[in-house]
Amino acid sequence: MEAKEKTPVGFGVSVAVFVALLVLVVTLTAVFGSAPHVPLLIAAVIAAVIGGIHRYSWDEMLKGITAAVTAAVPALLIILSIGLLIAAWMAGGVIPTMIYYGLQIISPRFFLVTTLLLCSIVSLAIGSSLSTIGTVGVALFGIGTVLGIPQPITVGAIVSGAYFGDKMSPLSDTTNLAPSVSDAKLFDHVRHMMVTTTPTYLICIVIYGIMGFVLAGGQTGGLESAQMQQTLDTLAANFVIHPLLLLPPVLVLVMVIFRIPALPGLMAAAMLGILSAVFVQGIPAQQMLSVVMDGFTASTGVENVDTLLNRGGIMSMMRTIALMVIALSFAGIFECTGMAGSILKKVVAHVRSDRGLVIATVLTAWGIVIATGQQYVAIIMTGRLFRPLYQEHRLKPQNLSRALEDAGTVFGGIVPYSTGAGFTEGMLGISAWQYGPYTFFGWINPLVSILIAALGKSMPHLDEDQDKKRADASAGSAGK
Repeated sequence: MEAKEKTPVGFGVSVAVFVALLVLVVTLTAVFGSAPHVPLLIAAVIAAVIGGIHRYSWDEMLKGITAAVTAAVPALLIILSIGLLIAAWMAGGVIPTMIYYGLQIISPRFFLVTTLLLCSIVSLAIGSSLSTIGTVGVALFGIGTVLGIPQPITVGAIVSGAYFGDKMSPLSDTTNLAPSVSDAKLFDHVRHMMVTTTPTYLICIVIYGIMGFVLAGGQTGGLESAQMQQTLDTLAANFVIHPLLLLPPVLVLVMVIFRIPALPGLMAAAMLGILSAVFVQGIPAQQMLSVVMDGFTASTGVENVDTLLNRGGIMSMMRTIALMVIALSFAGIFECTGMAGSILKKVVAHVRSDRGLVIATVLTAWGIVIATGQQYVAIIMTGRLFRPLYQEHRLKPQNLSRALEDAGTVFGGIVPYSTGAGFTEGMLGISAWQYGPYTFFGWINPLVSILIAALGKSMPHLDEDQDKKRADASAGSAGK
C-alpha cells in the first residue's frame, strides 16, 4: 500500500489553531499570570501535531522552524548587545547622567509629548525601535517615574515614538523589507507612508499632550519636588555626573551617520560605557565582567532609585530570546504546513475592489502579527500573497508596502508575546498588557490606514508606460 501524500492543512483547521493560540495566550497570561512562553509553546505543539496528522514529517517542520529562527539571528544578537550596553551605561554613569539632566530640563506637563518626540527622533536616526527603547527609553522611563507619571503610560509613549522611527527610518530593517517584498522603491515607500503616518502622529501628540496636562495637574507639587530632589541628590552622591558622559549616546548617532552597522556600533558604545565605569566611576574591571553578564546592581540606600538603576546585562535578555525562539517556532510550523496560506487564500478570494484589497492587506498583516508575534513574518507572508493582486488591480507597489507597515510593523510592539513586547518588558519591567492600551501610535495607525482606504484616497495606479516597463522586466527575468 502506498503512503498517503501530505495535504496542506485546510481553512477550518487553520483558523482553529489560530483561535487556540489566542485563547491560550489570553487565558494563561491575562487570567493565570503565566509567561507568554508557555501558551506559545503549547500552540506550537498543537500546530506540529496537526501538521503530523496531515502527513508533514518532523524534518519538514524543523526546516520551517530553522528558516524562521535563522532569519531572526541578527535581531537576537542585537538584543543581547543591548543588554550588555545597558549594564555598561548604568555602571559607567551614562544613563544616571541622562536622568540627572533630564529631570532638571523636562516639564511634567510636557513629559509625555517630549518622550514621544525624543524617541521618534532617536529611532528615526538609528532605525531601530529596540535600540531606542533600550537606551533613551530607559532614561526617560526613570525620569517619568520620578516625575510621578504612571509607568505604563510612560512606556506607551516610549514605544509609540520608537515604532514611529522603526516605520519611517530609511535605516530600519522593516522599512527596507516592506518595499523589497512589494517591488517598491524605498523613498517612494517612505513618502507614501506619510499619508497615513502624519495624521496618526498628530493625533498621538494631542492625546499625550492632554494626558500630560491632566496627570501633572493632579500631582501634589511638594511631594513630587521632594522626590525629584532626593533622586538628584542620590545620583550625585553615587555617580560622577558630567556632560562628557553624554558622549556615548552621541557616538551612536554619529556611527549611524557614517553607516556603521548596528551590532558593531552598539558594542563600541558599550565599550565606552565600560571604560567610563572603570576609569570615571572607579568600578574594578573584574567586577565589570559580572556586571555585563548579570546586570548592574545599585546600592544607594534609596529603594526607588535602586529600582530604576538595577537593570541590563546579557542574562536579562534570555527571557526575550527564549520568547523569540518559541514564537518563531510556531510561526515556522504555521507557515510550512500551509496553515497560514490556507487562511490568506480564503481572504484573497473575497477581494473585489481596490479599497477592499488595501483594507484586506492591512487586516491580514494585523492578523498575522497577532498570530505569530513577528513583524518580519507578517510583512513577508502578506506581501508574497497580495503582490500579484496589486499587479492585477494596477495599483502601484507602494500601496502594498505601506499597508504592510501600517499594521505589520507598528503593532509588533503591542502583542504581548512579540519580540518587541518581550524586549520592552525585559528592559523596563512593564508588560504589554499594561502599556499596550497607551501605545496609541500602534492602535491608531492601522485604523487611519483602513479609513483612508475606505474613502478611496491615496491609492495611485500604474500608468500604461509603467505597466509596459514592468511587463518587460518580468519577461526579461523569466527569460534568464
